[in-house]
Parts: sequence; C-alpha cells; structure tokens
Amino acid sequence: MRDTWKRKKSDLPMTMKNNDIFNPHRKGKNDKSLVYKMLIGGCIALFVFCYTLSSTWGKSVDISNIPENDINPLYAQKQNNLKLENQKLKDKLQSIENGIDSLQNIENDANNALATPPNQNDQLPFGVEFYDLKDYEGTVDGKNNDEIVLLLIPLRNAEKVLPLMFRNMMNITYSHNLIDIAFLVSDCSDGDKTLETLYELTAAMQESKLIPILEAKEKQTKGKGVFGSSDLYLKYMPEDYIKNVKKSYSPPFHSEYEKPFRSIQIYQKDFGQVIGQGFSDRHDIKIQGIRRKLMGRARNWLLSTALKPYHSWVYWRDVDIEMSPGDILEFMMKFATDFDVIVPNVWRPLPTFLGSEQPYDLNSWIESNEGLKLAKSLDEDDVIVEGYEEYATWRAHLAYIRDVNGDPKEIIDLDGVGGVSILSKASVFRHGSNFPAFTFMNHAETEAFGKLTKEMGLRVGGLPHYTVWHIFEPSEDDLIKISKMERKKRRFGSI
Repeated sequence: MRDTWKRKKSDLPMTMKNNDIFNPHRKGKNDKSLVYKMLIGGCIALFVFCYTLSSTWGKSVDISNIPENDINPLYAQKQNNLKLENQKLKDKLQSIENGIDSLQNIENDANNALATPPNQNDQLPFGVEFYDLKDYEGTVDGKNNDEIVLLLIPLRNAEKVLPLMFRNMMNITYSHNLIDIAFLVSDCSDGDKTLETLYELTAAMQESKLIPILEAKEKQTKGKGVFGSSDLYLKYMPEDYIKNVKKSYSPPFHSEYEKPFRSIQIYQKDFGQVIGQGFSDRHDIKIQGIRRKLMGRARNWLLSTALKPYHSWVYWRDVDIEMSPGDILEFMMKFATDFDVIVPNVWRPLPTFLGSEQPYDLNSWIESNEGLKLAKSLDEDDVIVEGYEEYATWRAHLAYIRDVNGDPKEIIDLDGVGGVSILSKASVFRHGSNFPAFTFMNHAETEAFGKLTKEMGLRVGGLPHYTVWHIFEPSEDDLIKISKMERKKRRFGSI
C-alpha cells in the first residue's frame, strides 16, 4: 500500500526533516542574488526619475496655443479668476500708496504752515488759522500792543437806558478798532423793545451816525444831562453831580468817540428769568440765590459764545453805569503784572435828602473769619447774599474802603467781586474759571467767580479809590419820601 501511494506536489508533507522545519531567521540559499537584483532595479528607477525631472524643471505648460475646447473649462475659469484677483490687488495697492503719498503731502503742508505764526508776508492755507495763545494773555500796555478786548454786556428790559449805555461805550478811549462787543438780550417783558432799540443804535454807531439819534432821544425827555434818572429825581440830585454828568457827555470828545468798533454781535437767549427788574424786585433777599444763579448762566452763555482765541482781555460792564472814566481800560490794565482780575469801586448818587451818595456794589469784598464760620453753618446749596442783615459776614467791602482823596492807583486783594465793571485777562476763562450757576462755596455768579478764580491760584484785585458811578434807582421807600416832599412843596411852596 505504501508503494502504491503516490504523493502529489501539492500535498503537504506528512513528516518533516530537521532541515525542513520552518525557521523565520533562516537565510535562503539565493538571498544575496535577490538583494543585488533589487539594488540594480532601484538604481535604474532613480536614473529614470532624475532624467524626467531635469527635463521639465523650471518649465511651465503653455496653454495659449492649445485650443480652448481641449482645455478643462473649470481649470480655464480658475486661471481667469486668479488673473482678475491679482489685478484687483495690484490696483488696491496702488490706490493705498497714492493715498499715503497724498496724506503725507497734506501733513507736510500743515506742518510747514504751522511752524511759524502768520504774518503780513506769510499767509496760511485757506481755512487754516494759527494762534499762539501765549501772545494773548494780556499785558500792562494793551493799547500799544494792539491787544483785542471783548466787551460783554448782558441786557434785560434795558430799552430806557440804552442811550446812556451807548454814550458810555463811545466815551471809551481805548482804540475802538481793538474792541469787540457782544450783547446778550434775554427774558425781556412783553412790550419791551430792548432788541429793536439795540439794532437801531448799533447800526447807527457803526456808521458814525449815532450822535444825532441820541440827541433826538434825549430831547424827548425833560431831564437833560442825567439820562439815567427822571426829572423828579433830578430835582433832588446834588448840583455838583449833575454838572459832572453833563460834562461827561458834552464836547469836545476824544478822537475815538465816533469811530466804529471792531465788531458787534447780538445774541438772544431766554433762561426763564421771571423776577422783575425793579429795584425792590432785584434786591429782595428771598430771591437773591435764584436770581444770581440765573444771571451766572446768562453770563456763561455770553462768554462761551463770544470769546475767541485772539481776545486778550474780557471786560464785563452793566448797562446802567451813569459815569465812568473814559480811560478805564488802559488804567486797569496797568495792574496786569500782578493781578488777573481787576474791578473798580462802584458808588451811586443819591438825592440830597438821602445823603447825596452811597456805596453801591457790596459784592466786592475781602473774606472774614465770620464769613467762613457762617458758610460752615449753612446748607450746601445756600447762597450768602452780601449786604443783608440775615447774612452778617462782617467782611471788608471795597465800597466802604473808598477815600475821596485816596490814591486811585492803590489796589488790594479781593475774594468776591461784583459784576458792574470787571476787567479780566481772557486767560482766566481759558484756565477754566467762570460764573457758577450753582452754589459754589455758598456763593453764586460774580462772587463765586471771585472765589473760584482765587481757588485756581489766580489773583483778584480791587481799586478802592477809583470809582465808577451807577445810576440812581429809587426804592419804594425813596418814591414815598419824594412823593411826600413834592406834595409839601406844592402845598407850602418850599420844603
């Protein structure tokens, strides 16, 4: 059976010799020849690859000569899109470069223009202005240094005293071409014609035609010479005072008298002021705090609107000043070396039976220990009103320091100031001072302005022997007294 059984080549061996046992680490007889063959094949493949690569290196396929139908449409579209995007990027880059060059040119032009202040031979580009603010700080010789003054005048129900005010403005000897004037008309009563009269007189003054108009208006009143007081009061005014008033408004006039001013601006803005303009209304203690705050608001509106960078001085002036030295600006500027704000003394004339004259502006004062103690005892929003027995501060008032024979050049430091006549360097307001329309250190408006200015390290001064005269405004008691005297005069022929 064994002999007859034949194994097929595909049959697995039934038994294995030792040499036939599977060993994965055993080397075959032909291993070396196989390695040689593999090395030779690899070298041939590497040679072919290098030859092919070198023949196509740095070359691009030119599809321009290939018919469009033979090119993949999607591939062609992508190529065109890439070309368009590249062109757009180039255009944007060029636009940016042009813009940078343009901005650089503008910056260079601006730097060149601002490098030096403008002068008669060097004009700035259109729309460009340059101001070196250190040149507009105010000096002792403002007139000769061509320093521009901003004259600010708040108005309310002032129709009757406007002719007097214009007389006083014309009487200013400071060069009129160096004075800008700004009016603020606010909260006038129904029927009042302050704004219309202001238009009329302003236009005439700037055309040097004002004197005939003023003379015509003055002829309409019986009391000639004292334009701020009626005939009835004129009968009881001191004779010397009447003569001085007539002299102040009579020729010969100074050379600037009829010359127009540099510019005039008129503003209108109401603030809800309902307190009357009569003497008793304006000086009632119950409404002083509210009234002062509203006045402070009006002053700040006028100031912030009218102040320009080329103004060296700001001069605040009440409409109802009756007499003022013509050279008041030049005189007060003399103290600019040591003081930033300067105010004159303010008095008013009285009928002879009341004493002939009286200190008027009690808002210019030197702080006292009693005043400081009073402020500490009040609520934060309470406003101290000077000159009323309800607020006994025992401060030294500029008005009461006056000596008729005193040196007008004497000046003293103040803490509070009144608003009848204030000359201030424009830099005071540029530093940030203003007329608080709120309670500041228990004060408001001009008195708070004085306090605030001193808190900022600036200096406020007053001239006790240099006097401005306010018009006489009779109180109700004054009117009653004059009425009784008139009845007695008519009855008995004399007082």
